[in-house]
Amino acid sequence: MKTKPRVKKADANPKNTQDKILQAATKVFAEHGYKDATTRMICSEAQVNVALVNYYFRSKAELYKAVIGALFEDVAKPMMSIPDTVRDDKTWRAAMRMWVRRSLAICAALKPPEFWMARLMGMEECVPSDMAQDIEQKFAIPMRRCFMRLIRMALPDDDPVQVSLWCSTVHAQSVVYAIAKPGWATRFCPPQLDMEVWLDKVADHICGGIFCRLSFQRTVD
Repeated sequence: MKTKPRVKKADANPKNTQDKILQAATKVFAEHGYKDATTRMICSEAQVNVALVNYYFRSKAELYKAVIGALFEDVAKPMMSIPDTVRDDKTWRAAMRMWVRRSLAICAALKPPEFWMARLMGMEECVPSDMAQDIEQKFAIPMRRCFMRLIRMALPDDDPVQVSLWCSTVHAQSVVYAIAKPGWATRFCPPQLDMEVWLDKVADHICGGIFCRLSFQRTVD
């Protein structure tokens, strides 16, 4: 029968210990990527022993999945309800602008947890980890389908080619900000502009291109 590892008094609360490990793992994975991050790095960051990581999360892979899941709940999941706000062209444009601006905020973030989310997703886009397929199924596909729903509202029919073209090009314009380090938002933001003002302008620029060619046609489920 598996026995619980002995812990220091400061770590006696299991929930606090799990949260501390999860936060440390998020930081380490975001800085080093799944492949190069080690359990020992995470333990050092969390100031816990390896046995505790294995006890609570069983493996590095399971810990990585837990990190992605927690970030998704905190950062990305709130976006899933955006299409539900659409009733007409005005609300569709507002929903599209909200989606694009929120995506940019995540991808260009300089502070956690959005920064960690951006780094991890950027690395998964460029150098997929062994967990890429699981992440794709649980998180990336639901988000993509949600955005596809917004796009489909602006098309007269459900042409899968047009839906995919729009989704991939709009997605690329946002996710590119998450790939470089330092981020592209920092590189391109004019020195006289506040970053939030710059991201507003980028969102308006992207949406301007969308609204030139697309307009609300119908609500879809």
